[in-house]
Amino acid sequence: MFATTNTGYSNGNPLGTPLLTASGDKAWYGWPKSDEYEALRAKWADLETLEERRGLARKLQNVWWDFVGDVRLGSYVQPIARRKTLTDLIGIPVLVPMWNMRKVQV
Repeated sequence: MFATTNTGYSNGNPLGTPLLTASGDKAWYGWPKSDEYEALRAKWADLETLEERRGLARKLQNVWWDFVGDVRLGSYVQPIARRKTLTDLIGIPVLVPMWNMRKVQV
């Protein structure tokens, strides 16, 4: 057992995060293994529509929960505060970029 962080944003693509692999020795810590899950995951890049990906995501999730790829024990929200005098902030999930930010003179 260990603590780590990951964002829900990165979990939206099963090909883009190591936490959503089930390839045994090549997988994330704990080395989950499921050939059925990996076969489904390999189909992700070939799908063209959001509806097709939603359907595949449901299948992936069902298989993941059946073989218990991992057990997530909690989550947290990183608080952020902004002053009204800051403008031009760029809204990006996961991080708050500081470029483009300006302070309005009061």
